[in-house]
Amino acid sequence: MLNFFRRIRKQLAQDNQFRRYFRYAFGEVALIMIGIFMALQLQNWNEKRKEEIEFNVILEQLYNAIIYDVDKFSNQLDYMSYHIELLDNIINTPDSIPIQYLPYSLYNASFDNFRSYQSDAHFYANDLNSDYANTSRNELIKQITGYLNLIRSAETNPFEISTDILTSFLISEDLAYPELNREDLNEGWNTDDPLYYSQARLLRLQNDLKTEKYQAIIKTYRSQKIAYRRGAQAKYNHGTAVLNLIKAYIPDVRVIYDNVGIIGTSLGGYDDVGGISTPMQQTDAERGIWEAQLFLKKGTVKFRCNDSWLRNWGADFGQDSYLKGPAVPDGNNIEIKEGNYHIVLDLTNYTYEFTKLD
Repeated sequence: MLNFFRRIRKQLAQDNQFRRYFRYAFGEVALIMIGIFMALQLQNWNEKRKEEIEFNVILEQLYNAIIYDVDKFSNQLDYMSYHIELLDNIINTPDSIPIQYLPYSLYNASFDNFRSYQSDAHFYANDLNSDYANTSRNELIKQITGYLNLIRSAETNPFEISTDILTSFLISEDLAYPELNREDLNEGWNTDDPLYYSQARLLRLQNDLKTEKYQAIIKTYRSQKIAYRRGAQAKYNHGTAVLNLIKAYIPDVRVIYDNVGIIGTSLGGYDDVGGISTPMQQTDAERGIWEAQLFLKKGTVKFRCNDSWLRNWGADFGQDSYLKGPAVPDGNNIEIKEGNYHIVLDLTNYTYEFTKLD
């Protein structure tokens, strides 16, 4: 075999074709190297494309989590504004509140179901990976991290998780906590029992509200509510900004909710008595429209996902008409009169509507 190559080399040398052979061999090697380089580049491009797709999927899940956060913070803002206004009335014009409703007004101002809220955004954000060649992605991750740090700070902010000083004070003053509705815990307090608070206790409370002791505790609590509202405003603003950044990064990002249903006493009751959600049909996946046609008894209902209260929507606080309005996260129960209804829930614009058919 060696002799064979020697003969070829000798012949090429004699014919003065060695230079031509070298150029041919060099070209072959160059083509092979270029092919390898292009294959590696294609592989890298495929890996980057796959990683970008995975990043966008996680980002879409995060987008949905932050949408719920922002709705929650908006609800907090309305709730805190209502409480501050209520406390203003108690401080400045306590006689304007009917005496039988004074205990409920005070305990209502102290009620807060937002402190236990934990955002799902932390879960998805842990899977976001930086790409130092992609400045727009890195800036987006930086903004998301800032948002997560802000909402995480609520765990150590004394104004946001402080002990409910008003409730503790009222109980220490021997003002009983309002009685819960025995038939349906979701309906809240039972305000129909005129004997729950004696007339003498109500008169004493009315007079106590004008004392320096009561005024001091209520004013202090009002200041905490104002600080809490400012915190909710900051979280709402930052969350909205992050949503806009994600929308700019992925213009066709979708709002995704699965297994939406309706539950309440107008159907089989809430789950405290074994009720389960009645499924609704998704009629427009792009717009997040869910519909159902049901017979509903006189009672109340709410919407939720996956038979869980983690994602649920109800009526706006203080809403006059319950058959149409904004779908508020953790909102009030929606009051229903008996009848057949066509129900539409819009989880893009967060509205609902009950249209009576008979």
